[in-house]
Amino acid sequence: MKKLLDTNLFLITLFVVIFCYIISFISTDVVLSDKIYQKYLNEKYENKYNEYKDLDIDLSEFEDELKQFEQDAEDTNSYGWDYLYIDLVAITVPLFLVVLGFSGAFLVLILFHKKLHIIKFTAVLKATLLSFMVFYIPEIISAFYFLIFKKNYELKDIKEFESYFSLGKMFNKEQTPSWLWDIVSETDFSYFIFPLLVAMLLKSMYKNFSTGLLIGYSFIAYFIIYILYNTVFWYLFDLI
Repeated sequence: MKKLLDTNLFLITLFVVIFCYIISFISTDVVLSDKIYQKYLNEKYENKYNEYKDLDIDLSEFEDELKQFEQDAEDTNSYGWDYLYIDLVAITVPLFLVVLGFSGAFLVLILFHKKLHIIKFTAVLKATLLSFMVFYIPEIISAFYFLIFKKNYELKDIKEFESYFSLGKMFNKEQTPSWLWDIVSETDFSYFIFPLLVAMLLKSMYKNFSTGLLIGYSFIAYFIIYILYNTVFWYLFDLI
């Protein structure tokens, strides 16, 4: 691990992006294949059609829309450059927001410590980049489960399996405020491994520092970014 942390920052970044892209591709384009997703959409449209057909309204426009939708699905079955671009953006934007945000917060916090301030910003960036990969643990486990053990499944099975990693399992949706539910339902247990792993990687580079001290500062920095990411960032995103 020490040898990996001594690697050039650009190479570490490239490695992390490639790793995250491969896992994301397997999760969203192999596990959740076109066949699985198309079946879900067909059932969704069929249910919508059944809801309206008992009403005394003209369904010709809806039927034309459904035919066009099915035609579009057949025409966009292959993985093109547009999907590659979308997947890379979906990976790199959260990655750089978390990595730069956490590293910046951590750096500001340790400036007030008489010893920790000697930690280099590049070292924090490297540790944070490598730790970011833990966010893909649920997707890795899900891919193994559905591609090896449970080969006959639907979209609802994927969502149900992934929900076991979510903090939402500890809350009752009906009794939880909507703003809090939005956060906990999108937060899984691997999120708590991230700051711990950052501290462990920094410990491997700075052996003279207390492990507990590094963990404490790491969790404080992560808590700050976690709050900002789930409030300010999503608020700005909604304004776009």
